[in-house]
Amino acid sequence: MEDLATIFSLNNLPGHISYVLIAFSYWLTDIYWLRVMAIFGLAMEILYFTFSGGDLRAGIGWDLVFIAINAYQLYRLIQERRALQLPERERDLLRSVFTGLEDAQIARLLAAGEFSDLQPGAVLTTENKALEKIFFICTGSASVTIGGREISSLEKGNFVGEVAFLTGQPATATVVARSDVRALVFAKDKLNLFFKNETEVAGLIYQLLGRELAHKMKVSNALLSVGSATA
Repeated sequence: MEDLATIFSLNNLPGHISYVLIAFSYWLTDIYWLRVMAIFGLAMEILYFTFSGGDLRAGIGWDLVFIAINAYQLYRLIQERRALQLPERERDLLRSVFTGLEDAQIARLLAAGEFSDLQPGAVLTTENKALEKIFFICTGSASVTIGGREISSLEKGNFVGEVAFLTGQPATATVVARSDVRALVFAKDKLNLFFKNETEVAGLIYQLLGRELAHKMKVSNALLSVGSATA
């Protein structure tokens, strides 16, 4: 009982807090908070060593080294997150479309493309021609035609060129800007390279593209059926 009382004495409290914090940090998946928790845990361990007595300078010295490493990496994370901020103009739209991704992940995705302002009449894709770029419409609208017949329109939050991108085949429709369009434009090769390095982001984007493709096919089939019935 005396040993148990000694273990849980007030002098050992900083040690228990230290190891609980360090253990808890191992459960965290966010590297930012993992490093924050590790720094607090190591700081409490230094406090524990200080009150424990004896020559514990080696342990304290190594704790200071670990704190310095984590503090430096934490500084880099903060700088990276500040640099990877979403553009205010499209922030709400991007967050609503790319649900499941953190702002920093969305910002890295944006870095793989560029925003472009398109005039009415600008051609985004041409039917039966190889796809060079994929578009994400932020504002404006575009018409979709197949065989010279308009079958649907696309607006903000829609992708353009996802069918050709997913299948590797030529574009299945001609898409033309109907109004002023602001779009996030990705070069196909650059986007593929980005996906190789960002597998988590790639998985979510492929899900979004697949769902949008299924929705467009449903709408297009419905419009074609109506057209055939009235012809």
